Amino acid sequence: MSIELSTLKRALSIRLIFEGVSGWATRELIEVIEDYLMERLPLILNNSLEPHGYEASVLDIDPCTILPDESVCGESIAVAVYEHGGSKPLFYAIYQWRRGDNTFVFELARIVQKE
Repeated sequence: MSIELSTLKRALSIRLIFEGVSGWATRELIEVIEDYLMERLPLILNNSLEPHGYEASVLDIDPCTILPDESVCGESIAVAVYEHGGSKPLFYAIYQWRRGDNTFVFELARIVQKE
């Protein structure tokens, strides 16, 4: 099964931005958003990829092993995209993650095709 890169990008595209006033309540809300996002991310991605015959898993590795020369890899998480039922990743999705006192940003930074 083959998927166009633009279709894959659309299926994996997530952009979450939160900005608020500086203070403990905002920091607490950012923690809740972050925890909920990480809990639901596999479900969100698989829901989007399943109609195309693919599935995803959030990897517990340093994204710099996938993108060693990129500055974006330090504050990121990596997601592997597989053909449904497959065991070898076809693509990696790198999501950039930025968190401050009153800001939280999570967005798709790059899709890397496995060689």
